Amino acid sequence: MAARYRTPLIILGSLVALVVIAILAVPLFLNADNFRARIENELSTSLGRKVTLGKLDLSVWSGSLVAQNATLADNPAFSNQPFLQAASVKINVEMIPLILNRQVHITGFSIDTPKINLIRHTNGTWNYSTIGAASSKSSGNGNGSSSMTGGVTVGHVTVTHGQVSVSTESAPGTPATPKRTYDQVNLEAKNFAFSRTFPFTVSAHLPGDGTVNLNGNAGPINSTDASLTPFGAKLAIKHLDPVASGFLEPFEGITGLINAVDVEATWNGKQLHVANLTVDTPHLTVVRKGTPPAASAPNAPDSNDMLSTLVADHLQVKNGTLALSTAGQSKPAVYQQLNAEVSNLSPIASSPFKLSAQVPGGGSLNADGTAGPINYKDASATPLNTHAVLNHIDLASSGLIAPETGISGLANVDLKAVSDGKTINANVSSNAQNLRLARNGTPSDKPVDLKVTLAHNVQQQTGQIPSATVTIGNAVVNINGTYQTSGPTTTAINLKVSAPSLSIDEIQAFLPSIGVNLPTGSRLQGGTLTANLDVTGSTANPIISGPIRLDNTNLAGFDLGSKLSTVSALTGAKTGSVTAIRSLSTNIRVDGGNVRTDNLALDVPALGTATGAGTVAPSGALNYNVILKLTGLVGTGNAGSAPGIGGIAGQLMGMIPNSGTAGAVGGVATSALRNGIPVAIGGTTSNPTFAPNLSGAVSSGASAFTGGTKNAPGQKNQNPADSLNDALGGLLNRKK
Repeated sequence: MAARYRTPLIILGSLVALVVIAILAVPLFLNADNFRARIENELSTSLGRKVTLGKLDLSVWSGSLVAQNATLADNPAFSNQPFLQAASVKINVEMIPLILNRQVHITGFSIDTPKINLIRHTNGTWNYSTIGAASSKSSGNGNGSSSMTGGVTVGHVTVTHGQVSVSTESAPGTPATPKRTYDQVNLEAKNFAFSRTFPFTVSAHLPGDGTVNLNGNAGPINSTDASLTPFGAKLAIKHLDPVASGFLEPFEGITGLINAVDVEATWNGKQLHVANLTVDTPHLTVVRKGTPPAASAPNAPDSNDMLSTLVADHLQVKNGTLALSTAGQSKPAVYQQLNAEVSNLSPIASSPFKLSAQVPGGGSLNADGTAGPINYKDASATPLNTHAVLNHIDLASSGLIAPETGISGLANVDLKAVSDGKTINANVSSNAQNLRLARNGTPSDKPVDLKVTLAHNVQQQTGQIPSATVTIGNAVVNINGTYQTSGPTTTAINLKVSAPSLSIDEIQAFLPSIGVNLPTGSRLQGGTLTANLDVTGSTANPIISGPIRLDNTNLAGFDLGSKLSTVSALTGAKTGSVTAIRSLSTNIRVDGGNVRTDNLALDVPALGTATGAGTVAPSGALNYNVILKLTGLVGTGNAGSAPGIGGIAGQLMGMIPNSGTAGAVGGVATSALRNGIPVAIGGTTSNPTFAPNLSGAVSSGASAFTGGTKNAPGQKNQNPADSLNDALGGLLNRKK
């Protein structure tokens, strides 16, 4: 029985052994390298590029020809280096026709560890675009069995452990774009054919430790421009660094990471249609430049600019974080919980959108409207119609206002803007609490309302402000002018500020916010303020100049008479705790925190008048010299009050050694009192000090006093001016 079954098994084993021996013997009588020239020619004709293969070896077990050192030439217009270079390529073939008829029927390719160089020209064309183009005519002549472009199904194509380098030629005037390298590239295409649709999958490792997976269907291959080949696919990217991966250029000023990107899209060779795109948890930093973007090189008439054809059903950003960074700013303004949606995106029409975010400092931003068509070369030139509402915005940390301005406070803002891509016309209304407008200011206790109308030129970064009003209670300040932005921290301004007869009671609580500090414990009551100011320079260093005037106001809580007791004692005048001011006018200039006032004129009925000039340092230190004319000492016209002059002259005569004639002393007194008493004002704005500057009085009257007077023999030389100075000082001290 056992012998009965043993014979068939022996026969079967012998047949298997014979087949194995025959297979192993095939390479002995079949020189695979003889097919190399034929395969090179076939592939070169099909691809329209020169294909070079190294020595071919036959692998009967795998049913393939293995080529060493295979290369595919690049388009000479882009590079003289190979487009593709692989250490080995496995060419799957049908073995029976190969062995019996010496015919090569290719059924697939397996390319291991290839290096592929992709190059994009400044006009948008790629170096792979012309692959297969040169063979389009010949393939259409019906030689289907010998050309892969004529409808032959190659079968299975795989690429493993590949490396793809992408180079982008920079437009003139733009920084060089670094080469990006993507490794661990794996591709699989089944039932591949140039003339029909085939399924594919692609995966790769991205620079910055990201990954990408793509699967879908592609084909037929466009024989004129491979970049126009239709496809439909789903794309999933994880841990995307948009700069390192080449989605953004370094000079664009955007950095960061995106947790995930999911895209479902189709491309028909003419239009890119995105059914859905979701950007999940992006963490990006944007460096604000404030300068017009460089002009992009125009695309060639026949180039493929896929992005410009984009239509999308739904685009979404979820749970994003956006940090706005500005040069000179200690830390960026970080917007969190950023969510945005765009629907029905089109290259020829506007698209609705909505946006929300948490603003630095705890405020909120909500915006909606329409935008588009998108300008892909300069996004700021995209037409826009939007309404944005910002609530509880911390102006100092929100990033909406340049930090160098020193502006702070909490505000609610309502913005309506319309842009045609060239000019943005905006209307802004805002209510601000605890507003501070000057670096050395303190927050205002009174709320401020602001309304602004402006027109902004997108390309030139210039703007006109035809109308702006600042309302403080019932007081209204009008502003108009222009501005020019030349950098993130440099905005030149040229504004006119008109404040006609403002009620001081309305603006009293607002004055500290612009750096106006009154003496400690004092406040202005009643009267009006009028100002016509020019604001020039930049937002970082504004220069404010022009005339200001106060009328019929009272400085409560400040006794000017007691501060000038050494002078007011001459008349016995007293102001009490309220100093009435009939008028105060001056020409002011504020530059870098330093304040200078010229043509100062003050009229205090209880004391007299003062004229002069001086400065206020950023610290509040005062340095003023004024001429004080006391009420009661000054008569009508140019003559002083006779009783006042005579009384003071008599006292001076008894205090000055060798005073000479009464007429000389009287001349000094008349000159000092008729022309005014020089007074130096020092201290600080919160605690000013007043001191008579007797050198002025001495210089104006000393010649009358010292004429012909000499020191007695043996008497020490004494400067007459010093004598008069001592005498006036003693008089004023005695009159306290």
